[in-house]
Amino acid sequence: MISYEYDETLVRIEEQKNGDDVDVWLRFPAVNAEAEKAVKRIRDEFEANEVMTDVLFYAHSDGYQWVVRNDYYPDFLMQLFKHKLITSLRWTD
Repeated sequence: MISYEYDETLVRIEEQKNGDDVDVWLRFPAVNAEAEKAVKRIRDEFEANEVMTDVLFYAHSDGYQWVVRNDYYPDFLMQLFKHKLITSLRWTD
């Protein structure tokens, strides 16, 4: 299992299991240009690879929804960490 932490003043993250996928919602309590750029870079990263169904991205008026295949979940979290949307990431038992 993977656990992570994030700054709730920057982003709110909600997850829900959806069959073989994980629905991840990112919501920003305040306007943050750097966080918005990070979302776009993460989206571009997954759209640029050859796997079309690894991470699906949806923009909504109240945030961003990502549908992440289980086998790409660690990669997705690494991208959030790389772009500083989560502050710590660790494997747990």
